[in-house]
Amino acid sequence: MKMIKKWTLLMITLTGYCLNTTGQDAKDSTALRPTFGATLTSDMQTDFKETRIQHLLELSAEVPLSRKLTMQVHSMSAKASNEEWLYYDMQGFSNIDCYEDVPFALTVAGLEWKINDRHTLFAGIRRTDEDYFCSDVLGMFTNSSMGIFPTLSYNYIVNTYPEAAMGVHYAYDDERWRLQASLYNGIGNHDFKGGYNVFRFCPKDDGLLLLGQVEYRWRGSSYYLGGSMHTEDEAPYTMWAYAEQKLWPNMTLLATYGHAFGKESLCDNFYGGGATMTLKNWDLAVFTDYMEVLGFGQWSTEIGIGWHVSEVLTVKPVLHIMKQDEEDTKLVGLMRVCIEL
Repeated sequence: MKMIKKWTLLMITLTGYCLNTTGQDAKDSTALRPTFGATLTSDMQTDFKETRIQHLLELSAEVPLSRKLTMQVHSMSAKASNEEWLYYDMQGFSNIDCYEDVPFALTVAGLEWKINDRHTLFAGIRRTDEDYFCSDVLGMFTNSSMGIFPTLSYNYIVNTYPEAAMGVHYAYDDERWRLQASLYNGIGNHDFKGGYNVFRFCPKDDGLLLLGQVEYRWRGSSYYLGGSMHTEDEAPYTMWAYAEQKLWPNMTLLATYGHAFGKESLCDNFYGGGATMTLKNWDLAVFTDYMEVLGFGQWSTEIGIGWHVSEVLTVKPVLHIMKQDEEDTKLVGLMRVCIEL
């Protein structure tokens, strides 16, 4: 409770500072309109014997308080037709699967301060996948490893889907470079009650999670290099790198690599490669990767076709081919429908 009061005081102080320093911008704040969004994503999953359906509803609101300060509130709700997953693969072939139904959870709730045209600072509740591993190319895939590399998700209780955490996020962005740095409570949550909840900020017990990333953009290509650390004793350090190399205006090659350093690391390495192609309203995406957890490995290949039926509707059939050590190859099909307003 004391920590929540401290965060509330910080938010009030930041609000007051920004409103007082924006001058005429604050007077013009009534002219700034809030924006709202809603996205419904549904997966029909099959192992060609049984089927399962997973739904995800995401809502967002961006409310300008002045020309420099914006209140952001995003939420998610997840519901599955049944709790049993079709296949417990090590990576998660669907990035909207949850280990339980989530009636309502905050994914972003805080204030973003636009310091100037290049610098922004956010304070409040946030997920790492709002800022990291969220490029347009990675977003073409449904494999959960493309939303956060397993060298992070296996080694930390990180604030990624469906979890969030209290923290601060800084970003610098210009035409060529984007630099990011984040500090979050060391454990992510999505509950609103109990000792472990999304408002919790307790570095003494949970530690702190620190992340940073550099992105360089050149002629339609993007190159990323990042790293993370956790303040808990013996927690591994991680680094990642991935490149999105534009070959032609409609074709991009993708290469990824992640590594964790430390004796207590559960997942040491993750690497893969693939390509994407866009033809009018169609996207083709192919990717294959390998990861290893405590000496047990898995190869995964994803082949997907996205059809942009309209500006709000996308249909995407996907085939996942997975091979774990000493197990037979597993095929899982997925039909994803996404409605974005």
